[in-house]
This record gives sequence, C-alpha cells and structure tokens, in this order.
Amino acid sequence: MVDALTVPPSSIPDDVCALLTLDQLPGVGPVTVRRLVDEFGTGERALRSPLKQFSVLAGSAAAAARGDPNIRRTVDRALAVAARLGIHVRSWGCPDYPSRLRQLADPPPVLFLSGRLELLTLPNTVTIVGARRATSRGRDVAHRLGVALARAHVPVASGLALGIDGAVHDGVLGAGGDAIAVLGTGPDVVYPRAHVRLFEQIRQAGLLISEFLPGTMAAPYHFPRRNRILAALSTATVVVEAGRKSGSLITVDHALDVGRDVWVVPGPIDSATCAGSNRLLLDGAYPLVDIGEFVATLTGRPVEMDTMTARPENSAPETRLLTALAEDTLQVDELASRVRMPISATLALLTTMELHGEVERMPGMRFRRAA
Repeated sequence: MVDALTVPPSSIPDDVCALLTLDQLPGVGPVTVRRLVDEFGTGERALRSPLKQFSVLAGSAAAAARGDPNIRRTVDRALAVAARLGIHVRSWGCPDYPSRLRQLADPPPVLFLSGRLELLTLPNTVTIVGARRATSRGRDVAHRLGVALARAHVPVASGLALGIDGAVHDGVLGAGGDAIAVLGTGPDVVYPRAHVRLFEQIRQAGLLISEFLPGTMAAPYHFPRRNRILAALSTATVVVEAGRKSGSLITVDHALDVGRDVWVVPGPIDSATCAGSNRLLLDGAYPLVDIGEFVATLTGRPVEMDTMTARPENSAPETRLLTALAEDTLQVDELASRVRMPISATLALLTTMELHGEVERMPGMRFRRAA
C-alpha cells in the first residue's frame, strides 16, 4: 500500500475537482459545500443533482452558475499549477486530511499543501497570533516564544502577516524548528511581499497551508477563513498582542468553539495594541507570564533558560530595522547594510512600516523611527 503522505501531487483525489467547483460557485462557501455533500453523498452527485433541489440548498445564483464551463476551467488550471509546483492537494475524503480540522463547523473542503506534510500529524502544535502593528516588545516576545518552542521540538503555526506572525516564524526558523504558515492567499502567492524570504524558508523547511486555489490573491474576507484553520490546527492558541478589533480575536473565538486552550501575554494597560488581548485575560484566558513555564506545561519537560535567548541576527526584519533606527536617522543603503538585507527588500519593508506608522520617511530617502 502506498503511504498517503507520499502520494505525488499530480495524483488528485477523485472528489477534489467537484468540491473545488462547488466552492467557486457564487454565494457558496465551506458550510454550503458540506451541506450539499451531506445531502447528495458526493460533490459530483451534487453537481448532477436536480436543479430545484440544488437551488434550495445553494441558492439560485449558484444553481444558475453550476454548469458554467469557465468555473471548471479555472479549477483545472489551478490544479495544473499545483501539480507543476509540487503542491499537494488533500480533500475531506483523504485519510491524511487533518483530523483536527474536521472538528470545525465549516472545515475547508480542500487543502493545498506545500512542504513537509508530516507536520500535519505531529502532536502539540501551537498557534501564535497577534497584531500586525505590533510593538517592538510584542515582536520580541513573539520571537522568543518561537525560539523556545522550536528548541523544545513543538511545531508552531502562524499566519505570515506582518508584526507578531513574522516575528514568530522568524524565531522558529532561526532555531531550526517546525514552522507552519496558514495563508489567506493561494499556496503560491506571497503576501505580504515583505515576507518573501519567510515564505520560501517555510516552503522549504516547514509547511504552507491554504484552502484557496493557486494564484488567488489576498482579499479581506480570506483572513477570517484562514484564522479558523489556525485555531483548529493546534492544541493551543497564544495571543501576544491584540487590539479591540484585532483579527486575532476571531482566531480565539474559533479556538474556543473547538475546545482549544487560549493563552495570552499580558500587556501594558494603557496600550491600545494590548486592549483586546488584556480583555481576554478578564474573560478567563490563561496568562502567559513566563516562556519557560509555558513551554514546560505544553511538553511536560523542564526548559533550560538558554532556550529563550534569541540571537539578534535571527530576529524579525522589522525588529532589526527598528533597532537600527533606535537612535539614528539613516539612509536606505546604510540601513540595508546594518540589517543584512537587500536594498530593494529593505525599502519595501520600510514602505509597509511607514504605512503602519512605525517609521517616518525624511528627505533624501532617509528614515527614522516614529515617535
């Protein structure tokens, strides 16, 4: 018997095309796809079912589009891209579809996976999330959490966003750990572009997960969908920093729905970036006040304190830039040299950080840390 984890990407399970076609219909999402499959038995039978019955469950717009050849061509092209890029495809019907995701009310009908599939089966995975506009303190804590969990051989999942997510991934990878990124884009699309290095490192050494067709660009409604996967994939979720309207709170809601533990790093009471996460502590989340104790609780083993020591050269790019700008106003080329990044990547990240209010652009392409 062929091990399911070694099936080549070109071997597309029989139900994948039908499930993806259903998911592409207007007004149809994972909940409706599941309802259709429950009613008709398979995705293929749902697509061939009487129009009136289909319309009752999926809506008239979806019923009208069911025979649109453009939708099937879109799915076929996406699957061809997946096969060409070595991206694995797993549906509900596959034996190695992550069992934890089945606990969701709306599990993704199909997953696109790039990297080490065995990471889906490891126990005690931890999800770490937080603010995109994180403070330097928050990024430092996230990075040290990533380092400590990596050295304790605990897989770590996050969302590849700016801020906390990037710092976590950077810490895990720098310590040689198992990094999992759940994407709000197709599995071949880097977002944000500032994290192209992290994307490639995770693809090669960790695992990228997406429920969206290859080539799918970022959209606001994609990220709440991504967050439910982050929550269900792990045995515990950690929030480092989150404002009152942070998307991280959506992740927490999903985590609680599927019975996962939620941990929160306490923050300053006058920090807007921590207003949402501090509120979670009032609601009963576990306070994460010591990284060593937290990791020991997860693993059941004591943790040496030197596992929390982060090497400056391995810190997240945003953290390194802000550290370099702590006291000086610097030109892009000098900054790039100090943080050991290409000038183009440095400028792209500085532009994003400027939009987030973290740095200020001065005449002559000089930058300084925002007050």
